[in-house]
Amino acid sequence: MSGCGSCSSCSLDDKAREYRNSDGKPAVKCTFCGKEVTFDKLPKHCRVTCPECKTDIKVIPLLLN
Repeated sequence: MSGCGSCSSCSLDDKAREYRNSDGKPAVKCTFCGKEVTFDKLPKHCRVTCPECKTDIKVIPLLLN
């Protein structure tokens, strides 16, 4: 996705709350396809990319939930 913000699948406003999955890993649900996206450490820019549909997701860190 280009991240131009012109469609819902790559909107720059895609935000998801961080949570701990059943394995205890930090994760978010993709705002477009619903796939669980896990990561070891939240990147400084607080963004992750869904491996399934390539949606760029802004993560709302667990401490701010």
